[in-house]
Amino acid sequence: MNDIDYLPDKLDFLYSIGGLSLSVSTDSNLPDRRLFFKYQEDVEFAREEHAEHFDVAIRIGVSKCKENVDLINRLFIQERMVFYSTTNGYFQEFYQTNKLIKKIFELSVSKDFSRYSYSICADAEEEIVPCRLASSLFLLQHNFINHNGLIIHAAGGSIQGKGLVFAAPSGIGKSTLSGLLSVSSCNRFFSEDRLIIRSANDEGWRIWGTPWQGTGRIARNESVPLSALIFLSQSLETRISAMPPAVALHHLLETVSIPWYSQEWIGKGLTVCESLLRDIPAFELAFRPDQTAVQAVAELAATLG
Repeated sequence: MNDIDYLPDKLDFLYSIGGLSLSVSTDSNLPDRRLFFKYQEDVEFAREEHAEHFDVAIRIGVSKCKENVDLINRLFIQERMVFYSTTNGYFQEFYQTNKLIKKIFELSVSKDFSRYSYSICADAEEEIVPCRLASSLFLLQHNFINHNGLIIHAAGGSIQGKGLVFAAPSGIGKSTLSGLLSVSSCNRFFSEDRLIIRSANDEGWRIWGTPWQGTGRIARNESVPLSALIFLSQSLETRISAMPPAVALHHLLETVSIPWYSQEWIGKGLTVCESLLRDIPAFELAFRPDQTAVQAVAELAATLG
């Protein structure tokens, strides 16, 4: 039996992430459903309006385990998760530990990653948090690519009135730079760990905050037009320089979430990356962690349209 088309009737939660609406419906047989609604990201990314007013891009159903789907091809194992392809889409098993002995939940996913059906195992000890299910980075990377967007390992937000993204792998200094820039009231970070960049309708490219918090615990559901991509590196002297698109693509691929297990999804992700770099200027900021970095960012922002 494939549960992708099964969604409980009762809508319990509605979220907005990256400009897309996500609905979470839970089965009435699951106890104390409202007690799960208690995390900061739930509050920040939850909508109070009714779902019928929105074009819901992702629909998620949560119920108790029923029957296993017909598993065809195991794609990969990653930590406590096993991921399969099926005749109708994809299937995920999630376990209590890396030994893959005690199963917590199963998940059926449609081919376009727009419908998820979670089946909670009866003896699962971990509590189920709707926003944690709804905001799974691994799953949402597919949906944002389908909506001309990317999840990027970056800090950013409204900096000196401009939408700036500071992208880099872990350990380069995103949080350090965020701390330096956050002193000014002219700067407001939406996240210092993960952002969503997406071209929506006729609005062009925009930055959105995400529920995935870094060390600074910043998770703001806010948006601003994207003015520039800035790739970070450490240096004894601060300097900022324009980056050609071909070079920028290399750095971008080091920081964006793309489903590397699939040639189809790799192709879709690369198309979005190339479109982004055609439209948005890229720069390298090699910085020393002091006020020279703050000055360099302010000077760059002043030159951007």
